[in-house]
Amino acid sequence: MKADFPQPPITGIHTWVMEFAWHCRKGGINAVEAVRLIQAYDGTLRRHLQPREAADAVEKAYSAKLDPSVRSKRPPELPTWNSTETARLHRDMQTTVADLVATSPEQDLESFHPRGILERLFPEPDGLVCIGETAFSFHTAPLRDHGNLREKQFIAPAFMLSTYGETQDGKLSMHAKSNTGPRRFIVCDFDEPAPEQHPAIIVHLAKFRPVVMALSSGGKSLHAWFPTTTSIEDDRLFWRLCIGLGADPALFRNHSQFVRLPNGTRDNGNRQTVVYFNPAALP
Repeated sequence: MKADFPQPPITGIHTWVMEFAWHCRKGGINAVEAVRLIQAYDGTLRRHLQPREAADAVEKAYSAKLDPSVRSKRPPELPTWNSTETARLHRDMQTTVADLVATSPEQDLESFHPRGILERLFPEPDGLVCIGETAFSFHTAPLRDHGNLREKQFIAPAFMLSTYGETQDGKLSMHAKSNTGPRRFIVCDFDEPAPEQHPAIIVHLAKFRPVVMALSSGGKSLHAWFPTTTSIEDDRLFWRLCIGLGADPALFRNHSQFVRLPNGTRDNGNRQTVVYFNPAALP
């Protein structure tokens, strides 16, 4: 039954919500469950649902009044992973890692030295970047002063404001939130969806914002990098879209959190290989 639900559109969301509610009624789903199913899509849509949008549609479709507690229930501040939607994207699109490699504007990516990629991601010669061999061993300096980049695992996806900053417990650190500048990239770590779903999720998100880079975590997941914009609201909505499709919300909450360094090496010895790189999308 769920696989037959109408697919969410890029535009015309209000009409889709109404169509979804009618589909639930015809499928014998009770009204309260129908509201829950619609609200589960909040975060996987181009805009978030209005507080009572799902309940209003269900009341019209079912010709019934819902309990006030159901009507007043808002979607969570951040969406949860919509496993039904990511499974549908994978089923309908059948996109693979090989497809990402084949469509990458830059080719032969495995041969790229990490420094060459990072110089394009962080082009300011004197800009400070924080790079880590581990989550506890890291250094903040201009890119030219970092050595052994092939053996490094982590990087903060923003320029740092200063070499050191003060942590919440009053200690000095090269990787404190207080010395991390504005987010330069939205980085999505898709841990929850099955690995085979990741390429389709990334290609779907590219309908809303161009992909700068996709790379292997050196484990099972793919990470996708997208440019930030000058609009805080647009970036927030895009984050909701990503999180609803399985991106780790921790990276939204903490703009200084480390992400995988492109073509670096994970602690298990696996290469964090870049599979897609589009310099034209750089901010």
